[in-house]
Amino acid sequence: MPVFSVRSDHPAVTECIRNRKIVATNIVVTYIVFVMGEALRKRLKQTTFHGPVQEAILNLMVAAGYLSGRFDAICNGFGISHQQYNILRILRGAGEEGHQCGEIGVRMLDRAPDVTRRLDGLVKLGLVVRDRLESDRRVVITRITDKGLGLLARIDPKMEELESYVADRLSPGECLELSRLCEALYSDDS
Repeated sequence: MPVFSVRSDHPAVTECIRNRKIVATNIVVTYIVFVMGEALRKRLKQTTFHGPVQEAILNLMVAAGYLSGRFDAICNGFGISHQQYNILRILRGAGEEGHQCGEIGVRMLDRAPDVTRRLDGLVKLGLVVRDRLESDRRVVITRITDKGLGLLARIDPKMEELESYVADRLSPGECLELSRLCEALYSDDS
């Protein structure tokens, strides 16, 4: 029998190791069944998955949907969509210089083709203004207004509550690892 080393704090895995009743592959499978997918199994009312890749994809989709729902609820509570919030956040970062529509589009979390329509809504709300450059009248720059900055100042505490929700569940190291793993999935498409 091959020699192997497994480290886990989970009681079921520890018991299996102590009793030496299973081989290494069973320890890994037991660990996945008992630790990794219990919340997902309950949430989807599903007992098995095609494999760890499917389980990971489903977990990412459920987690993203959950956080997006909370994010949307915050934004909707202030009368804007999460895409409009994202535009305001981008323009706050741009400062007085503002950005052209195309630049806003490439910085968006959701790469939606309808940035102009979303900007139109923000202009109507008085949250942003658009101006043509004197040096090149073809170029339109969008800037956040004081009203837009005020709205973000009121939204910020709610966004901090969402960040606290995540921070209460994941350590800073886990957050960094989660970010690294997520980036590995989409970094070629940036």
